[in-house]
Amino acid sequence: MSLVDSKLVENKLVGRREITAKISYTNPITRDEAKQLIAAHLNIDPSRVVIRKLLYRTGSRIVDVYANVYNKAEEIKVFEPLHILIRNKLAERPKK
Repeated sequence: MSLVDSKLVENKLVGRREITAKISYTNPITRDEAKQLIAAHLNIDPSRVVIRKLLYRTGSRIVDVYANVYNKAEEIKVFEPLHILIRNKLAERPKK
């Protein structure tokens, strides 16, 4: 698993960086593995990274990753929707 390409966009209004990356893999990767790889690439704490989407390309061993990197970990729960927080294991699903 390695990072092939990445594009970083600074969003100063919200206080985050929006990253689009391509990761090559041999075995399918999880959100946690993608989070660790992006955090290692940017030299930051993985708790500040939120994976928005993993998009597997058919017929190739490349996955497109859309992620947000926040300046402060506290801002994640303010700006990210609940379903993204649940997918990233930052919130619990509400009981019915």
